[in-house]
Amino acid sequence: MLRQSKLAVLRLAAATGMSRWLAQSNWRRQRLLILCYHGISRYDEHEWDPSLYMTPAHLRRRMQLLREEGCNVLPLEEAVSRLRSETLPPRAVALTFDDGFHDFYSAAYPVIESYGFPVTLYLSTYYVEYNRPVFDVMCSYLLWKGRALQSLEWPEVLSAAVVLDTTGRQSAFDRIREFASSRQLSAQQKDQLLQNLAQRLGVDYEDLCRRRLMHLVTREEAAALAARGVSLEYHTHRHRVYKDRERMFAELRDNRMRLETYTPHAPEHFCYPSGLFFPELVESLAAYGIRSATTCIPGICTPRTRPLLLPRLVDTSGMSEVEFRGWLAGTASLLPRRAQEIEAAPM
Repeated sequence: MLRQSKLAVLRLAAATGMSRWLAQSNWRRQRLLILCYHGISRYDEHEWDPSLYMTPAHLRRRMQLLREEGCNVLPLEEAVSRLRSETLPPRAVALTFDDGFHDFYSAAYPVIESYGFPVTLYLSTYYVEYNRPVFDVMCSYLLWKGRALQSLEWPEVLSAAVVLDTTGRQSAFDRIREFASSRQLSAQQKDQLLQNLAQRLGVDYEDLCRRRLMHLVTREEAAALAARGVSLEYHTHRHRVYKDRERMFAELRDNRMRLETYTPHAPEHFCYPSGLFFPELVESLAAYGIRSATTCIPGICTPRTRPLLLPRLVDTSGMSEVEFRGWLAGTASLLPRRAQEIEAAPM
């Protein structure tokens, strides 16, 4: 009900010219919209998780809308600096992608590059070095891919057979992840667990690997992206965050050591993995000297926004065009939103 009411308000604002007026106002000029994306589908990933993946055509339409609405797409570094100095150009926007999946290299960046837009890639580096499928997302994808089996029996891992409907898949995912965590499986052992799961589901795991599904970019691909102008920034090495300062510093150092072998640009900006943060973490980032940090909390940045708690708009396949245009103008940021709960990251 709330969503439908908001869409009705946005349509009215667009029809009456209010959104156009707001987009051209000094109020909007003082604000920065940071867009967040994750995956761009090459096969059926957008059908599996439309909140994580969109099609290349969908992304291309978004880039076209940025151009049609007269947005000034800035590099993140410049955008953050000009936000602080209150010298932003009209309708300022920054593009960011999280994680660094192979589809950014093969599907997303070619679209963005064709528009000449700068983009920041927050790159988590463990699965760059160990270039096999990322465990959590591949596990979820395999359960969806093999749903035609209807029921999964796996006595060594699951205490009972699981029906592979939406609820059952989530239950199986939670139990498989807990199995791996409780036994402290290595990356190689978790990859073997995925192979076993795929075999039970009748899914060709090695074919998925050949097609690089749920893989991050390689070292060579990361370096090639940097050479073409992509800014590579902190996203931690293992996609983890900690309250303990020393553990967090070690995570950042591990991330930086890899990033600096891919690009001559020293990382200075950070993205909270899965959008998770807490006060101790924010303090650690400040002590480490990181200049900005982005969340997944929807919003638009002002000169008064804390630089280590910058909001972003997480764009998804389910967001309508009227909603997206509303965010570009700033109208959508004025509408009420449900409070977002911040969860502690797994340790």
